[in-house]
Amino acid sequence: MLAVAWPGPITVSRPELEKKPIFGYKMSVIQYKVAIRSRDHRGAGERLNMKITDQEVILNGTAGSIKIQRMPDGFPRIEADEQIDLHYGLGYLHGHDRQMQMWLTKIVGQGKASEFLKADSELIELDKFMRWINLGGNAADEVQQLSDEANQIFQTYCRGANDAVAASKLPLEFRLIGYKPDRWTPEDIILMIKMIGFVGLAQSQGDAEKVIMQIIRNDVDPLRLKELLPYIKEDIPEDLIEIIKQVKIVRPIIPAAIKWLGRLAGFSASNNWAISPAKTASGKAMLCGDPHLAMQLPSIWYSTLMISQDHYMMGATVPGVPSIVLGRCPNLAWAATYGTMDMIDYFIEEVRDQKYRRGDKWLPFKVSEQVIRPKKKEPVVIKIYENEHGLLEGEPDEDGYYLCFAWTGGPGTAAESANNLVKVPHAKNAAEALNYFASLPFAPFSWVTADTSGNIGYQLSGLYPHRAEGTSGLLPKLGWDENQDWQGVISPAKYPRALNPEQGFIVTANQDLNHLGQVAPMTLPMSRYRADRIAELLDNGISFTAKDMKKIQYDLYSKQAEAFMEIITPLLPASENGDILKNWDRKYDRKSLGATLFERIYRELLILVFGENGMGADVVRYMIDESGTFAMLHGNFDQILLKEESAWFADLSRDEIYRKAIGRGLSKPAVPYGQTREIYIQNIFFGGKLPKIFGFDYGPYEHIGSRATIPQSQIFKLMGRPATFAASYRMIADLSQNELLNNLPGGASDRRFSKYYKTGLAAWMSAHYHVYRP
Repeated sequence: MLAVAWPGPITVSRPELEKKPIFGYKMSVIQYKVAIRSRDHRGAGERLNMKITDQEVILNGTAGSIKIQRMPDGFPRIEADEQIDLHYGLGYLHGHDRQMQMWLTKIVGQGKASEFLKADSELIELDKFMRWINLGGNAADEVQQLSDEANQIFQTYCRGANDAVAASKLPLEFRLIGYKPDRWTPEDIILMIKMIGFVGLAQSQGDAEKVIMQIIRNDVDPLRLKELLPYIKEDIPEDLIEIIKQVKIVRPIIPAAIKWLGRLAGFSASNNWAISPAKTASGKAMLCGDPHLAMQLPSIWYSTLMISQDHYMMGATVPGVPSIVLGRCPNLAWAATYGTMDMIDYFIEEVRDQKYRRGDKWLPFKVSEQVIRPKKKEPVVIKIYENEHGLLEGEPDEDGYYLCFAWTGGPGTAAESANNLVKVPHAKNAAEALNYFASLPFAPFSWVTADTSGNIGYQLSGLYPHRAEGTSGLLPKLGWDENQDWQGVISPAKYPRALNPEQGFIVTANQDLNHLGQVAPMTLPMSRYRADRIAELLDNGISFTAKDMKKIQYDLYSKQAEAFMEIITPLLPASENGDILKNWDRKYDRKSLGATLFERIYRELLILVFGENGMGADVVRYMIDESGTFAMLHGNFDQILLKEESAWFADLSRDEIYRKAIGRGLSKPAVPYGQTREIYIQNIFFGGKLPKIFGFDYGPYEHIGSRATIPQSQIFKLMGRPATFAASYRMIADLSQNELLNNLPGGASDRRFSKYYKTGLAAWMSAHYHVYRP
């Protein structure tokens, strides 16, 4: 869930002949190899390079001994007499295998990238952004709010991580930049939890709401805007439109520096589902999950099996956090997807003489200073302005209208979430687990669970603000009008929830599930295509097995293509490409010519309707190719394209628009779909900047699937940097067996020259699952 992409300024065509700067250092290939082989000599008495390989290793924990054995996929099996020592073992393995990933994420989260990594303008801007959002600012206070159980787990985990770092060689990447990790602390875990809740979740919602403001500023009228975004229920008065046009957008719609957060992704998109015993071959419930996140090396996830006497926990963890995030224990299994709850708002503040307006009064901001110390450069001092709504974007040096960012994921939410998350593996049944999930305010997740008694359930987590009646939360509010202020937060008892539904299964795929609650917190849900395809397969079958679940997780049929082809097929010309598309099976396999042709037509439809008839063709191309906005909101665009009539069609009929798009889309010869989807899985530190011969990246490989297939496969750029969505982890749990089937695209280690760096990729691509058994 957390990782970071870091820019190495390397452009080497002949590495054997040229010297180019790597993070400010000039190195030839020979010097580079020397750096690889060099050792990090530490203080006397400290253990050096204690490797955990294929052999069993015994560690001394806090309460007894811990046995560690790597499983066939390279990930660890951790056994201890006392459960608390499992967390020591997990911390040790995270520190041993993912030291670079953990501390790189910490550096970025603390706003110290320019201090420790590279002092260029983009990383200074990134540091400004992270200091502004200040995710770890109250971490020490939150540690004091931890329960005794959570605090003990945090402390034990950190001890394990720090012991591993003391016993290991310094990673190559840190030797190159001259960085030595400090200690991992409970405050760092709080920071990681906050980053999970913000990056890719609250941040994505905020970016989308800024896009809405930009659409208004580009003179798209309210009629078309509300047709595109039907969750906007309120009127959009002319005076609000004029104020939005006058707002000083101090921070761009998507700040350039945010590209280095591109792989600090949260659950941007995912699938999970649970099946009741009546529909399974085993007569027990089943649960499946596959979060769709950025592709990277090392993987975002770190899978593990932990056993203590008669209790076990197995599944996916996040390096830096002492908990199974997705997985199973003796009584139940659970998985999460992004729940699209709207936890943020923008308030427009009218500012005069660096004061903000409240009614007829002008009040002072709370102002704090942050000092950024870029490597070998003068310190940079920034001022952060704050009021009761939240954080002001920028410094109000001029009078006018400014945006203020409000987010419910503030002080206390990480500690409360940790206190409940550590209880999940000990829940006796699904109903108890749902209560714990409802008490995770740090992030909007759709949790699905199943237990050994046959119960299945769903719960939305997060912290939903109580907005003024009749407002959607998608439009900015007027900060000086107290009637538009939040009135606290809404009780999780009103959030969407389900237990043992009549249809015998529960599916979440980032779609609208507001009907399951007493409030409607999902304001920008994704399309229903993946959810509908999963539900279709589950509804039409019985006696499901794990083998059936594997087929579903790798299914390449597109419900989006099915819907569009009903309109396209009667309009196809009698031509070679027309015949290819007419006979297409709606599947996105690598050899498909029809998938390529359909994607060309679909792209032309978007440009015609929303570009040439709306926001401008270049704007739409940018939205599709250079940002994640379209990847998340394609369903909003599709519901217009599938209508017979729309305000976006201008003076053209739907058939006229489709015929024009078909003509453009079929104008070139078809090529196999896989040829259009070749990408590299990049190392998170070097970000694709090193020559491929060094082996830090993997590929090229064919990124098969589409935005609407169950294994979602999206490719776009984030500020010029390749970005992807894909199934970053797959899990299948049949509750009749004490086992978990799983795979992920990568190995246990973040060290390029470890044999555990790329293990798992072949299994992930070939639909092979590793079986974990206690």
